[in-house]
Amino acid sequence: MYELVEVKRNPVEANKARYETAANTQISRVGRPQVPEVSLLHVSDTHLGRPLTDKEHMGNANQLERFLDAVNLAVTFRVDGVILTGDIFDDDVDEATVKIVEEHVELLADAGTQIYYVRGNHGCDRGDAFLRSQTEAGRMIHLSNEPQLLGDGALALYGMDFDATANGLSNVAPAGDAPLDAYRLLACHEAVEPIARDGISIGELVDASEVELDALALGDLHKHKRAYIGDVYKDSGQRLRAFYAGATTGIARKSEEYEPAAWLLQITDGALERHRLPLRSR
Repeated sequence: MYELVEVKRNPVEANKARYETAANTQISRVGRPQVPEVSLLHVSDTHLGRPLTDKEHMGNANQLERFLDAVNLAVTFRVDGVILTGDIFDDDVDEATVKIVEEHVELLADAGTQIYYVRGNHGCDRGDAFLRSQTEAGRMIHLSNEPQLLGDGALALYGMDFDATANGLSNVAPAGDAPLDAYRLLACHEAVEPIARDGISIGELVDASEVELDALALGDLHKHKRAYIGDVYKDSGQRLRAFYAGATTGIARKSEEYEPAAWLLQITDGALERHRLPLRSR
């Protein structure tokens, strides 16, 4: 962490460890940022294989290029894992694209970065076969209601596929043992009321869950959105945090000015920080 101050006319004392810049400011180191126990990259709705002309506002952003942008960010920031919250592939994807994706999934695996995912409402046979093969190879983990523990138990990560609640929310809501002080994050590809219309009731999800969730990492909505949702835990008054990553390309309606991004999630001492990392818009 650094403090920016105006440059003084007098010379700076040698023991102050200050550094002058060309803009008449000084940078003074005041401390070291705390190293997170877990860092993740949240990416959603990559829609690999989607025709570029499918929607009026699609523009000329290329889904594969944005996916590769996200991979580069994961490598650059040396994250512990990548969370893909659904609609990784669209309703069709060619073999050449799948091959490129496979190469970059292997790159992340070689870098020690695990990929976690949930299924969305879009997909295809070729994409589903790829997800199965990568899951069997251990390069990708399909999230479920049982926790994946990261950072020596600092994070308990859960997942729900799109429409998983059709057979009853209690059957797919987070369950299983996790450290008491773990940050509990649920990844899912769903609209969640009241952030989005006609979605899962947040109250019903909390009631069905066997664990006290801290946050939801969401997909499906193609624009960034976040909120604190009520006092969902009446005893503690704790509010549930929920956030959509948005799509990696401008495929939402009226999205001419949309700026795609991935999101860096850093967990330290039971607290979550979330930082926007822009992707190229074209």
